[in-house]
Amino acid sequence: MPSVTRLLVTPLAPTFAAEVEGVDFSKPVDDALFEELRATLHKYGVIILRKTALDDEGALALGRRFGDLDNVKAHRAAGRKFRIDNDEIFDVANLDENDQIVTEKDPNRTASANGNALWHADGAFNPRRTGVSILRAVELPPPNTGGHTEYLDSRTAYEDLPEAKKRAIEGLVGRNSLFHNRKTANPDSPLFRDIDPMAMPMAKHKIVQDHPETGRRNLYITSYTHSIDGMGVDEGQKLLKELFEHVQQEKYRFRHDWRDNGDVAIWDNTAVLHRATHGAYEGKYRRDLRRISVFDMGPTAYGENDVSTYWQQGLP
Repeated sequence: MPSVTRLLVTPLAPTFAAEVEGVDFSKPVDDALFEELRATLHKYGVIILRKTALDDEGALALGRRFGDLDNVKAHRAAGRKFRIDNDEIFDVANLDENDQIVTEKDPNRTASANGNALWHADGAFNPRRTGVSILRAVELPPPNTGGHTEYLDSRTAYEDLPEAKKRAIEGLVGRNSLFHNRKTANPDSPLFRDIDPMAMPMAKHKIVQDHPETGRRNLYITSYTHSIDGMGVDEGQKLLKELFEHVQQEKYRFRHDWRDNGDVAIWDNTAVLHRATHGAYEGKYRRDLRRISVFDMGPTAYGENDVSTYWQQGLP
């Protein structure tokens, strides 16, 4: 008997990304439909759902079906102030703790926005990395003012590498740091100018990862990846630059344009990279997006890190 499918899936790019119809979040989503949604996510890496009925609680409930939820406690402990009380909701809006539009006068939030505009996988800088991210549009700026989200197909990028390069990078471990990302994105900022990422704890994750659901491999290198364990910093960064230039090619990209409040993007951080983009909306129009981050539930979730001394990085 052929399997019964209840989702309408429309591919959005040649090798990954799809728009999904057939899920009504205003009603209970049964286990069979959820499993079909999860399988579709793992197949395509990123899926887009339009005009959903998800609110904060609905998004949290959906996230919990994927696994354990991450939280913002490390950022709160570092001094960041939030307008949303729930620590399991990552506020990625351009709004401050008073619900006002962020301007360049707010150095911390500006630095964060610049860092998020670099290619990354959520949570790669922590010992237990992020698996699934659920990003929901609550309030969008006017059309054609920017703020789209871009993705990279790091699985196909790995598969396209020469066999000799695949052998050369097999087993290599990347050292990842939130501070490295922020310093790279804000080279002139007094907040990060004198910070040495090497003086901070670094999360270690292999730069080639096997996906437990699909069996496909991907390049797990991000703007958080500072260097390669066991290599000199210069040598490691030279290799990372080469691989990063490869994965950023246009043929591996998909651009998601947010259209309506209620639109949702769900992606698998162990299969794709992503970045936010700047735009004319900044400092002028409200852009309220909220993310639920689900910890990786697979066998490589903790990478090469010592689970007994678990920590998380956070910034104000």
